[in-house]
Amino acid sequence: MEFILQMFNRILFLVRKGILINEELKEKIKKIVGEREIFFIKFENFKKEDLEDIDLIITLGGDGTFIKAANMIEDTFILGINYYHRVSEGALTSLNFLEIEKLKEVFKGNFEVLIRQRAKVKLNGKALDLYATNEVYVGAESQFHSSRYKIGFNENKEEHRSSGIIISTGTGSPAWFYSAGGEIFDPSEEKLSFIVREPYFGKRVFKPTLLKGDIKKNEKIVIESTRDFGGILAINDITYEFNKGAIAEIELADKPLKVIIAI
Repeated sequence: MEFILQMFNRILFLVRKGILINEELKEKIKKIVGEREIFFIKFENFKKEDLEDIDLIITLGGDGTFIKAANMIEDTFILGINYYHRVSEGALTSLNFLEIEKLKEVFKGNFEVLIRQRAKVKLNGKALDLYATNEVYVGAESQFHSSRYKIGFNENKEEHRSSGIIISTGTGSPAWFYSAGGEIFDPSEEKLSFIVREPYFGKRVFKPTLLKGDIKKNEKIVIESTRDFGGILAINDITYEFNKGAIAEIELADKPLKVIIAI
């Protein structure tokens, strides 16, 4: 714990669009943080390069702001503050804005570290420059069109028509993944889970069996697009073209997210 505290010297506040950080609030935060370097960056201007030499990122917004930072982080610790706590669930945040004074306790060492596993993706052999804290979606951009792909997992391979595939972390499992028929699991569990949404069963060619499963450490799922157009791979609000011949390899990231929980 003492080692972690010594690391919290450079702190970045990521501020959601629409939140005004005036001089009064800046002074209040400076008093809470104490003798540490602090930086404020607006959500819309945030880049991965801004995390260089940052020891702790504090997001000021809601779950969307938290996820944007969480998907870019390599080793930096993160703490989320739910600014719109009256209307936002803030399921991933540690504090609401009215509790901001509790940051003083964090800097005294009164916190726990929650581990949230993440997914990493290779697209056409190249690792993407972000992780997936919630889930990865592979399929058609338009839900009016069927997703067309070949799926490979545990030495099995077959061709599918479906509404796409969700590959979820434990963090994402209570949301879209669960609504699609998946099972909720703990964010710290070292696995990903996938589920095929609304698979098509034909009479002759399409008889899929790879419909769901757990992707454990050192395993991966491989998906090859067979769509001529309109295919995507999505991580949160970032999408990549995923059309005929494109190949995605998805596995458990070797760098989990380290979340500071105030106690």
